[in-house]
Amino acid sequence: MKKIAIVADGWRRYINYAWISGCRQYIKEKKLDAQLYVFYAFGNFSKDEKYNQGEYNIITLPDFRQFDGIIVELTNVLKRKYARKIIDTIRTSKVPAVSLLERIPGLYFAGIDNYSAMKEIVEHLVTVHGCRKINFVGGPQYVSENHDRLQAYIDVLQQHGILVEDARILHRDYEVESGVWAFEQFQELEQKTEAYVCANENIAVGLCHRAQELGYKIPEDFFVTGFDDFSKASYYKPKITTVAYTKESIAYAAVELLNQIWNGQAQIKENFAPTHPVFQESCGCKAKNSRKRSQYVADSIFREVREIDLHNELMDLKRNLLECTSYEQMAERLFRCFQGLQCKEMYMFMNTDLVEAQKIEGVQNQAEAYVTDGYPEKMTLIFGSKNGIVSEKTNLIKKELFSIMEEKTKSGMYLFSPIHFREREIGYLVLSDCDYMLENQFLFETLNTFTESLEYLYGKIVLRRANNKLEKLYILDSLTGLYNRMAYTELAEPLFENCKKEKRPVTIMFIDADHLKYINDTFGHDMGNIAIKSIADAIRKCSPVQAVNMRYGGDEFVLVLPDFDEKRARQLYDKFPETLTHIAEKCNVEFPIEASLGYVVVDDYDRSINDYINDADEKMYANKKARKAERV
Repeated sequence: MKKIAIVADGWRRYINYAWISGCRQYIKEKKLDAQLYVFYAFGNFSKDEKYNQGEYNIITLPDFRQFDGIIVELTNVLKRKYARKIIDTIRTSKVPAVSLLERIPGLYFAGIDNYSAMKEIVEHLVTVHGCRKINFVGGPQYVSENHDRLQAYIDVLQQHGILVEDARILHRDYEVESGVWAFEQFQELEQKTEAYVCANENIAVGLCHRAQELGYKIPEDFFVTGFDDFSKASYYKPKITTVAYTKESIAYAAVELLNQIWNGQAQIKENFAPTHPVFQESCGCKAKNSRKRSQYVADSIFREVREIDLHNELMDLKRNLLECTSYEQMAERLFRCFQGLQCKEMYMFMNTDLVEAQKIEGVQNQAEAYVTDGYPEKMTLIFGSKNGIVSEKTNLIKKELFSIMEEKTKSGMYLFSPIHFREREIGYLVLSDCDYMLENQFLFETLNTFTESLEYLYGKIVLRRANNKLEKLYILDSLTGLYNRMAYTELAEPLFENCKKEKRPVTIMFIDADHLKYINDTFGHDMGNIAIKSIADAIRKCSPVQAVNMRYGGDEFVLVLPDFDEKRARQLYDKFPETLTHIAEKCNVEFPIEASLGYVVVDDYDRSINDYINDADEKMYANKKARKAERV
């Protein structure tokens, strides 16, 4: 059986499942006896460079000499030092490797002919629509596909005797915001422009959106074109002229190229996937065979249903993980969650020093325990499940990694994902045939929930060894000044049990920041932190000193309010939005700072505090949905 390593970086919190899907398609169609081993990072998600370092650490795990072929996609790796490190390691292995989307010296290439595809778009603007004043908005200048698309623009203009002006060319990145920024930059120059050629459809959508905000009409005032034709182009209004292709077809071409190499039949170093232009409304053409917006709405509805399912799974996972007292127990409960998301197998490896630290008063070799580059030669398998059989905990060295994952009778896929606290290596997960979770973009949220709880448990273990003077440092959240989740055991549970013993009412309130993802994506994580701190300030102003107020997750807060009956709880519930609005006004930000609340008043004490937190969370979520519906 052939072993194929796939090395890739996600985009923000999204995994590019198309690479896996395209490889699987070729393997299935050609009945190829091959197995996929996917090493995936979310290394451009955070603005915290140390967090990203912890993500990219997974690329140091594989010994590529153990594989028969490598497929690598590095266009999303914003810090090129990580890309160079991967490339050097691959070259050293001497294993046949195919780069997706960008040409890398010494590697084979699978992608599209960006130059020819973009040339056809620009040629169309010049010859069919008579455009001569054409601006170009590109992505990152270091990316080869962006260079090819720019070169096509330049060559077409020169071939038609049109002056290429530097002032008409801008570069930034591939995000929607780049289109907004570019249009504003061009407006300041007061140029006459007949068309904007954008390096991808994100940029095109951002440019169209900003232009329409300023009163321009497309295509009446000027034309706009994009590139990629994934979803935005054909569902936007106007429908955007673009270049269509699928990433699945590129991955398919990569495995095809590897298979030719294995069979000694490779006649070429590059394998292109097909592309074709899609001329639509944004350049004044009539869209042919375009997608129906009604289908987009239907897809969005079902996507929301799946997101609700995930939210419910994560609620259960949070509650179950919070009760765990060991890493082994946490791994077992994580696997239950993965089973609900149709994942067949799971293996969890951890730094042996951290595992052993559960049993002893202190870590003997603290320097060894704090690993930031690579993984220790010996790791502990704390949980493994295959065909319903749970493996015994054991220590393994790197070269024995595949010994626990016997080759299957049919081709499959293993995904390797890092576990880390910022830059600190903790271990990694190996998941088998988790396509449903990847296709529906559930991986990041699930791992993030697990890592938060893992760090919470780690904090508890550290806390047991810390003296009273340091204890308070571990239960305070550095951003908000509220208690963090480690205060759950130290303060929240004892307060709840005391109210239960004395038969006093207690209210559990759950608060969740609204549209924080939009704030982070649009204005940056610093602005997101302002929103979180504003909510924390409002909590302090509204709740009594006897309360235990915790930052429960990234944008979630739990309040344990002693002696709060229904009347007092309702008063706080009604007062909070007004208080938050007053605080937000002083922040002078360009977005609303809002939150959704839910609470339960406990007077029967027939369940655990976890259950009441869960109930309050559900009420909060229902209120959030209702408020969202009112805004629509």
